[in-house]
Amino acid sequence: MAKKPLSRRQFLAGAACAGALGALGTTSLAGCAPQQSKKGAEDQASEQTYDVMTAKPSFLEKPPVPQSVKEEYDCDVLVIGTGTAGNPAVRAAAEAGAKVIGIDKGTDVGFVPSTQDFGVVGSALQKQLGIEWAPKNEVVMQLMKDMCYRPNPRLLNMWYERSGEAFDWAVEGADFQLLESSIAEPTQENFIRPKMFPALDGYDHRSEYYPYFHGTLMTLPSAQWLLENCVRKAQEAGAEFKYELFGEQLITDDAGAVVGAYARDKNGDYYRFNCKSVILCCGDFGGSEEMMRHFVPHAAQFNCSYTRIDCEGNQANTGDGHRMAMWAGAAMELGPYAPMTHHMGGPLGVDAFLQLNLEGDRFMNEDIPGQNIADQLSRQPGGVSWQIIDDNWRDQLEVQGTGHGYVNHYLTDEEAAQMPWVMESVFLGYVTDDVFLNGDSEFRKTGVTCQADTIEELAEKMELPVDKVKASVERYNELCDKGVDEDFGKDARRMFPVVKPPFYGVKFDQAGMLVCCGGIKCDLDMHALNENDEVVPGLYVAGNTGGGRFLVEYPVTVAGISLGSALTFGKLAGENAAKGV
Repeated sequence: MAKKPLSRRQFLAGAACAGALGALGTTSLAGCAPQQSKKGAEDQASEQTYDVMTAKPSFLEKPPVPQSVKEEYDCDVLVIGTGTAGNPAVRAAAEAGAKVIGIDKGTDVGFVPSTQDFGVVGSALQKQLGIEWAPKNEVVMQLMKDMCYRPNPRLLNMWYERSGEAFDWAVEGADFQLLESSIAEPTQENFIRPKMFPALDGYDHRSEYYPYFHGTLMTLPSAQWLLENCVRKAQEAGAEFKYELFGEQLITDDAGAVVGAYARDKNGDYYRFNCKSVILCCGDFGGSEEMMRHFVPHAAQFNCSYTRIDCEGNQANTGDGHRMAMWAGAAMELGPYAPMTHHMGGPLGVDAFLQLNLEGDRFMNEDIPGQNIADQLSRQPGGVSWQIIDDNWRDQLEVQGTGHGYVNHYLTDEEAAQMPWVMESVFLGYVTDDVFLNGDSEFRKTGVTCQADTIEELAEKMELPVDKVKASVERYNELCDKGVDEDFGKDARRMFPVVKPPFYGVKFDQAGMLVCCGGIKCDLDMHALNENDEVVPGLYVAGNTGGGRFLVEYPVTVAGISLGSALTFGKLAGENAAKGV
C-alpha cells in the first residue's frame, strides 16, 4: 500500500481526467493521461476483421482450466478488483466476520488517480455543512428521465437512501479536513470539499432543462486516502490483500454455484482460491476494443482515457469481471450502455455561449451539460465545434447553468492572487482574465483558441466560412433581442448577443471516454443474475461490473454518482456475501 497519498500539486499536474479534473481544455476526456495499449490477451481477436452482427466474439469463449496451480488459498469471501467498490466490499465483509481475500491486477491500492467526486446523499458531513438534498423522488425521477427510464429505479432509490451512511463509514478514522465551502482554503494534505457549494444565488433546479443537484463531496487530492482507509480498516478486521494477480475465471460446482476462482500472476503462474462467494468489482470494459465494438459500437470512436494501469503496464478496465461472470452463467443487462463522455469545454467550461459547427451553422441549444454536448458533437462535421464569446462574458457567468464542467465566477488577477488555492484547483468554476486568454498548463486549463476585433476576422482565424458565420451570429443576435430562441429553445436567461469586441473562439474537439457503463444483471442484494433473472449462487457484482445503474446516457445531474453508488453497493455486496444473504 502506498505510504503517502499524492500531493495536490502532483495529482493536478499528472492526472487531469474528467470526473475529477474539470477544466481539461477543449479535448474533454481525451489525452488526460498517457495512452496505454488496449491490446491485452482478451483483445487478440480484435486485430482481425470483426462483424458485430455475425461473429462470435472471443471474449465469450471460456479459457481452459489451468493444469496446475502454484498455490491454493481458502477463504469465505473472495473480492476480485479492489477499487472504489472492491475495497469497501473487502472491508464490509471482514467487519461482518468473514475471512476475506481481495486481489487486484494492479501493483497497489486499486484507485483511479482521477477519482474524487462522490455523489452521496444524507452524509453526516453534508448535514454538518448545511447541505440539503432535493427530495428522493425529484432526484431519482430526474435521473431516470436523463436515462430514458432504462435503469433500475429501485437501485437508484437505494443509492439515495444508503450512500451518505456508506460515505461516512468509508472515511471514518481517516485524517482529513472538511472544508465549509468550495473555495475555502485547505490546510491539510487530505481534505473534503463540497462541490459547487454554496449554490449560486437564486439557482433553482426546478427551473432548469437539465437540473443539477448540489451535494457532491470531493475527496482531495484524490480518493486514494479514502480507499487506503478502507484497506487499513479491512486489514484490522483480518482481511488479506494480494496484488499483481489477474482474476482469470470462476470455479463452479455441479449445481452451478460459484465456489472459487483462478488467478494468474505476471509470470504466468496460477493460483486457486476456494471460497463460499466471489464479489466481482473489476471495473468497466471501455479498455477492451472487442467488447466495445460488440456491445457499444457507436462509442468505439471515443478514445478511452481510463488511467488505472495493471502490473503489466496495460489499461486496467478490460471487462475482466463481465467475462468471468458470463462464463459462470450470469448475463449482461439489456442496453443501450452508457459511455461516460462528458465534455468539459474550454476556459469557460460548457457554459451556454453560442456554438457553431465547421460549416458555420448553429446546431443546438447550448444550455446543456457536457455529456449532451458530446452527443451533439458526434453529429457534426469532424465531430467538433466552436464556442463563440464576446467581451461581455465576465458579466454573464453567474446566470449560466451550474454543475459538472460549468464556470460561474470571475476573479480579477488581484483577487486570484489572494486565493491561489482556488485557481490551483479544478472543477470549482472560477476563471481570471489570464486563464481565459492563456490557460494554465500546470493545471491543465486551456485558454481561448483565437480572438479578433470583428466577426469576419474571427471566422477567418477559425477557418470557417465567413458569410455563414456572420449570418449565424446575426440570426442569434436577433433571437437574443427577441428574448425567444425560436430555433432551438434555449432559456432566454442565457441568450446573450455577440456584439462587443474583441470576439473569442474556443474550439471544442471530440470528447473522449472515461469508462463505459453497463454491466451484469443484478438484484437489490447485488447477486449476479442469469438470463432468466435467477440468482447465480455465490456470485455478487458491484461498481462498473454490476448493472442497473446507468444506461443510454451517463447522467451528470448528480456529479460523482458513479463513485457514490460504487462505494455504496460495494459495501452492501460485502455485507451480504459475508452473511450469505
